[in-house]
Amino acid sequence: MTREQTIEAIRIMQAYVDGKEVEFKWGSMDWNSTDKPEWNWSAYDYRIKPTPVLRPWTEDDVPLGAWMRVKDSNCGHRRVLICGTYDELTRSTWLSTSEHSTDGGKTWLPCGVVEEAK
Repeated sequence: MTREQTIEAIRIMQAYVDGKEVEFKWGSMDWNSTDKPEWNWSAYDYRIKPTPVLRPWTEDDVPLGAWMRVKDSNCGHRRVLICGTYDELTRSTWLSTSEHSTDGGKTWLPCGVVEEAK
């Protein structure tokens, strides 16, 4: 291992000691979670499991025609039909205050996109 690889290995191992989830992979296989890593650095790659991040919709992400409501509104608050993509500030506000449904109100989801953290 190079010095830089050793520093990264220590960072990942310390995260594991601190209770973070660690993943491993071999060659071109997908990343897999493990609760008992072998720390076989010559055979496997390891990483700290990325934490999903919710980001506001872009103009292209907005599901036009979906219903939107204020979060945590169980008392029948007004639902509105999403009929425009609006501006970045509006979409950012939706992320923190609202949720949307594309199935007529059976399922409500955040007004944003879940991405894997880098």
